[in-house]
Amino acid sequence: MRPVDQVRVSIVRAIASGQLRPGDRLPSEVEQARGFQVSRAAVREALRTLGEMGLLTTVQGRGGGSFVNSVGPDPIARNLGEAMDVLLHIDAINVAELLEARRALEGTCARLAAERRSEAHLRAIEAVLDEAHDDALDKDPWLALDVRFHREVAESAENRVLMVPLAALHATVQPRLNLAIKDLIVRDEINRQHVAIFEAIRGGDLAAAGAAVDGHIDHLEGLYRQVGVL
Repeated sequence: MRPVDQVRVSIVRAIASGQLRPGDRLPSEVEQARGFQVSRAAVREALRTLGEMGLLTTVQGRGGGSFVNSVGPDPIARNLGEAMDVLLHIDAINVAELLEARRALEGTCARLAAERRSEAHLRAIEAVLDEAHDDALDKDPWLALDVRFHREVAESAENRVLMVPLAALHATVQPRLNLAIKDLIVRDEINRQHVAIFEAIRGGDLAAAGAAVDGHIDHLEGLYRQVGVL
């Protein structure tokens, strides 16, 4: 194992096991380098990458240091979403692959949501739908609600592993793709598709939930083809 990986893996294990808790301050670079028997450069690189993952926050100056963050999927999902956006920009991945991933992930989440949703989940989804049906709402806020809707459906699946790639798609990639088809979107049609997904989830109908997601993705695929991004 490379020295930088040795440090990184050891810190991650300490966080996962509870030896390091949110708010805890890590030893100084000098102390860690001595303890791990690696160079300060290796410690510094490990801390930098863990910071990019959202696991640590580094504060400069007196009283500073590296502190453990509250661990959750959002920072990792944000980094993954930004990476996807870059890969899409340089044609390392394409819209067809993103749609295929959305279909698989969101279909699975919708079916799980139909099985596992709580009343709190249903209220959260319905609140987004109610806001989205406001005809006075400008398109940009409405598009933000579109992202929120899919995020709430994914939350209802109660699967934190699925939430990471989906949150990445929803937070970073989906807004960019929405911008591409912005002028073609018929809000009433999208709202109807979202309601169909919601009704299937509320009714506990797994097959209907998956079919409603497929119908929604089929519609988006047609719009992407019209603007030439697919």
